[in-house]
Amino acid sequence: MAKFDFLGLRFDDYSVSEAIEKIEEYIEQKIPRMVFTPNAELIVRASESQDLKEVYHKTDIVCVDSWVVYYFTKMKGHKLKEPASAANIMFRFLPKIAKKGYKVYLLGATNEVVKVVNQKLIKMNVNVVGFYDGYFDKGNPEEVVKDIKKSKADILFVAMSTPFKENFVSQNLATMNIPVSIGVGGSFDIIAGKCSHAPIWISKIGLEWFYRFMQEPRRMWYRYLVTNTKFLLLYFFKS
Repeated sequence: MAKFDFLGLRFDDYSVSEAIEKIEEYIEQKIPRMVFTPNAELIVRASESQDLKEVYHKTDIVCVDSWVVYYFTKMKGHKLKEPASAANIMFRFLPKIAKKGYKVYLLGATNEVVKVVNQKLIKMNVNVVGFYDGYFDKGNPEEVVKDIKKSKADILFVAMSTPFKENFVSQNLATMNIPVSIGVGGSFDIIAGKCSHAPIWISKIGLEWFYRFMQEPRRMWYRYLVTNTKFLLLYFFKS
């Protein structure tokens, strides 16, 4: 598959279905791999953090997350198939996970949310072999790592913020020995009904971030104001 460089990161040009096919290959190979899908905010963060950038450089699948980033890459001449966000990969993959009996471990969000996600996935016949909330001691993750390793899961979905999820996965990848670890951001909150996923037409016109902002304006206004400004500056003056 084609790879391309954009704002300091190297991306894979996978469609959602192609990303899922590759993930299934990794599951069969049983070699620990990482999957992350940076959006505009995470591209900005990687530009400001060499450690985060290095994690992304070591990641096995790095896809464009949002339609906003997709359109900006097109303006640079990259002809992508589509954005392949972690949320869409997860949601599209779940029926196949249930059908094929892949074992899943859930890590992240609050204890209340991850319990709801666990219950909902079980109702979908997904084989959830363990879960843990994202509020453990990040400096002392041994108990969590031990539980994940013990589960012998095929897929680890990590719903934590950046850079915690990237650091946790990259630092513990070999020890956990899970074939595929996927950073899925706020996907657990969507499954639990705490917030909703933007309709495709909103995403395609580049307003997915605004849809998210409208659900939690007090928490999101500063993040999006600063991040979007920095992304534009990065794109027009450093690319």
